[in-house]
Amino acid sequence: MIFRRRQRNTEQTYREAYRSFFKICMRYCNTRPLAEEAFNDGMLKYFEYEKKNKIDANTKFAFIKKILINTCIDSVRKNKLQFAEFKAEPKITYNGLSEMEYKEMKDELFEVIQNLAPQTKVIFNLFVFEGWSHSEIAKKFEISENTSYWHVSQGKKKALELFQNSVER
Repeated sequence: MIFRRRQRNTEQTYREAYRSFFKICMRYCNTRPLAEEAFNDGMLKYFEYEKKNKIDANTKFAFIKKILINTCIDSVRKNKLQFAEFKAEPKITYNGLSEMEYKEMKDELFEVIQNLAPQTKVIFNLFVFEGWSHSEIAKKFEISENTSYWHVSQGKKKALELFQNSVER
């Protein structure tokens, strides 16, 4: 009886997390199978942790999200993405878009972002969608902050170009 209840809770948590966070995995991974693998690996990590520790229901999904993001980053590292160092200071603009308009576009830009170079896509996602600072990104990937700035700048530039091209069609 207790086993069945625990199994139902596990299945329910998995389904809710899938609906809420699978899109995050898709932002980091190039293909659906890689995203599914990262999602499943992250959920396994969560359930193993949950068995050993009591998790507050109020923070459960924030904890799952953090695990999934880190699992996706590990997956990117496993695929051995190489980051080139860039020294120039980037010019960051939204090409005339207000920050509010930019935030409204982020869901629409999801498909466009999938076309970015893998390194740029990861750093762009961490900075724009997850709110990581350039120093946090630089430490995580052992790159300079200028490299992080460059990738975010290139990601924004390419995403806006691709989005504008898709709107014009």
